[in-house]
Amino acid sequence: MLRSAAMRVLLLDLDETLYPPDNGVLERIDARINSFMTDRLGFAIGEVDAERIRLRDRFGTTMRGLIEQHQLDPDDYLRHCHGVDLSDLLAPDPALRALLVRLPLRKAILTNAPRAHADQVLRLLGIADLVEHVIAIEDLRYRPKPATSAYETALERLCVNATDCLFVDDMLPFARAAAAHGMRAIWKAPAPAADDGVHHVIAHLDDLEPLLARLMKDERST
Repeated sequence: MLRSAAMRVLLLDLDETLYPPDNGVLERIDARINSFMTDRLGFAIGEVDAERIRLRDRFGTTMRGLIEQHQLDPDDYLRHCHGVDLSDLLAPDPALRALLVRLPLRKAILTNAPRAHADQVLRLLGIADLVEHVIAIEDLRYRPKPATSAYETALERLCVNATDCLFVDDMLPFARAAAAHGMRAIWKAPAPAADDGVHHVIAHLDDLEPLLARLMKDERST
């Protein structure tokens, strides 16, 4: 097994980073968000999709945008939008588990999702016991990535410096923010792309293993 030199923590995003995109998880949650916005906040059905996306893109999460622009009880919102069973969409992933076991870094999650959702995803994927810390939106005081405070909170919880972290996210703005904060940032891109504002781009989590091997070889030679 590889042995780590300077890098100590693999800090991973959750949704569509640990599992493939478009498997229905986020679509199910988006539908719940839409129903909350229409039923509780009075958004028009024909406009709610665009407004949800606009708030998410501007504020990091739709919830943060609703907090900023509407009176919102975040705990009520999270219960409604994320209190869904995902057992028909996610299953244990032996290949993912084996990969994480082989990577010789501490494993942690930094997610804009609530803790209950993160715990369910990790349990269904069969990797909960491999994750040392889950830093969820409640821990971030509802200030999501890419806010600087989100990365600062993660580093405080993990008791490490930014340079100790290898960060992976499927959202380019979040990976860029991690890089700007001093982490080695990897974008898990949906298609081949340039490393614009990040250190590395990968297509699949499996690509982490050879990448980490190269990085650690470089560390040993310096």
